[in-house]
Amino acid sequence: MDTEAFAGGTPLAELFLNSDRTKLISVFVDERERDLSISEVAQQAGVAQSTVYDHLDYLEGLEIIKETRETGPSTRYQLNEESEIAEKLYQLDGLVLRKLLELDGEL
Repeated sequence: MDTEAFAGGTPLAELFLNSDRTKLISVFVDERERDLSISEVAQQAGVAQSTVYDHLDYLEGLEIIKETRETGPSTRYQLNEESEIAEKLYQLDGLVLRKLLELDGEL
């Protein structure tokens, strides 16, 4: 039987499909109060700048991030705090952190 697994087409699977994309989202969530250049995002995520460029349009299209300003030849981006998806990702990050700390017995 040659059928696709159900989870393969779900919205969350699509969002977190790529581990590099997940790393980028994590950087924007963790640095939500700062706008970041492509090189800063790449460095913090541990990926190549080309990888950041590969995912920018997708993350902007979902309104998770937004372009904030131009600084010379560089464009800066930030978590889009007006986005419901971005807000939920921030909340999820906090919930997961709390649960991880509970599992480690640190709370």
